[in-house]
Amino acid sequence: MSRRITPLQELLLRSQQSIVYSGSAAYILYALLTSVIDPPGSFPVAYQIPKYWAALCALATIVAVASAPHRLKQVYLTTTIAYVVVALVEVPRAVASGELPLHLALWLTLNVLVSFVVFGARQGAVLNAASLCALLGVLLAHGPLAATPLADWVTAAIVMGVTGLGAFILMTFIENNLLQHEQDSEKLRAARQDAVTDVYGRGAIEEELQYAMEHAQRINSPMSIIVTDIDHFKLVNDQHGHAFGDDVLRAVGKRLRRNVGGIGGMVGRWGGEEFIVVLPGVAKPDALVLAERLRREIGDTPLAGLPVTASFGVSSYRGTGDTPDQLFGRADMAMYEAKRAGRNAVR
Repeated sequence: MSRRITPLQELLLRSQQSIVYSGSAAYILYALLTSVIDPPGSFPVAYQIPKYWAALCALATIVAVASAPHRLKQVYLTTTIAYVVVALVEVPRAVASGELPLHLALWLTLNVLVSFVVFGARQGAVLNAASLCALLGVLLAHGPLAATPLADWVTAAIVMGVTGLGAFILMTFIENNLLQHEQDSEKLRAARQDAVTDVYGRGAIEEELQYAMEHAQRINSPMSIIVTDIDHFKLVNDQHGHAFGDDVLRAVGKRLRRNVGGIGGMVGRWGGEEFIVVLPGVAKPDALVLAERLRREIGDTPLAGLPVTASFGVSSYRGTGDTPDQLFGRADMAMYEAKRAGRNAVR
């Protein structure tokens, strides 16, 4: 089976996108407000400074993430590199003026948090360590610094480092829990899934049948089941081997699932060559029509290269007092009537 993004992973991706949107929009707002409060001079020459380059980068990030949300990491990697380049241009100017660029330090600290959320603990640590080393390298290259600005730069570096450490610890905790959740979900899926056919196993389909009957009783809606058994399946195993028999079982399960999945039907392997289809919201006349379609789907085209037919029995929920055992018993009895009628039939 193909690997899908789990709902939890999709939720994490949306959270990451929201954080990138928020951080980028906040920087654009900062650039706009500070240009109004303290105008840098005439446009456009006075606006050709690193702060506004970073604002354009933030705007491009929002557009890029909105256009390709599942390429978030690639987009924000480019953004982070651009931010670091802007900072490397700004640091020499700050050193020359003898002042700590407070705004730069604050936004770089915010970017540390965002990058850990986007890239995860390991990649975030590598990226932020490389960025911090680059900034320190430029700072040292333009030194030496007087005592006061040096203390300010050391303070900024310590705050960024501690922020990064906190983000690393938090993301490690989140990732470990996501991994544990994924492993638990995989174990649960494997426990509920038939190993040969990839449809529900016996225990899981019994639970779904019970739930479907309770739901039908609660909202007073129809509900039906189809029980099917592959005709002469023992001969398939005897003449072609059990491995080939498993191929036939998989092909039957796939065709059943393909035909009922769109209407909310659930397919389970009851045992051996017998399958059950649970159809919430489907009345018996419609279930009989569907069973006939399934019979043709299986019988009209060879399965695993071998002509195969199946017999079908249909029963429907009769209201309060009906039980899963009774419902299945009626469908099973109808299926055996189809067998006695010559097989490859619906009853």
